[in-house]
Amino acid sequence: MGLGTSVSYEPGSWGELGFDIFSGLTVGAYHSIRLVSNFIIDTILQPLLLLLKLNPLSNNKNKVNSNNEKEKASLKVVGAGFGRTGTYSLTMALEELGYPTLHTQHMYDNYEILDMWTNNVFVPSIQNNSVTMGKPDYDLIAEHGYQATTDLPTALYVEEIAEHYPECKFILTTRSSSEVWFRSWDVLTRSISQPARFGTWFPSVRKIGFYMR
Repeated sequence: MGLGTSVSYEPGSWGELGFDIFSGLTVGAYHSIRLVSNFIIDTILQPLLLLLKLNPLSNNKNKVNSNNEKEKASLKVVGAGFGRTGTYSLTMALEELGYPTLHTQHMYDNYEILDMWTNNVFVPSIQNNSVTMGKPDYDLIAEHGYQATTDLPTALYVEEIAEHYPECKFILTTRSSSEVWFRSWDVLTRSISQPARFGTWFPSVRKIGFYMR
């Protein structure tokens, strides 16, 4: 199954290139805004609410109450396509079908999940100066209420997830060619990694910087 952009352009055309640049910069800006807003919520608003003895905002709103679950939480659907292959369109489709979906750009909304990837995969790879798959905790994602995932990094773990969740289904999204995909991916990563270079004093920005490396 291949999902491209929601707007139809001839593969490799200037229209497709322009849309990739526009959408890449837009998504990159969204990442930066969400990272900064999350930092403000965690460092200013939550302490203020605690000081006022109000219920603090929670990043774990999706977490499943295991006492009320008849079966163990698990991932039902995993998007096997890389970013810039229509993964967000797939996310919206899965949500519409009733599968709460974790897309990469929402990963930093839940610090437990982001910390898991950071501690189990990103940091060890950087420290060892070599790419390592590490040991992701897929159950942690499911326990937070997500039944599906799309985009990276989970798209890299199809075999491991299939072994861990034998009933899980996989959807592969693609682009018209590897060259077209890489051009779109390069625009997106630059729009995220460049601001991250200047925002590493934000803890969540630093972790996303680890991911982009």
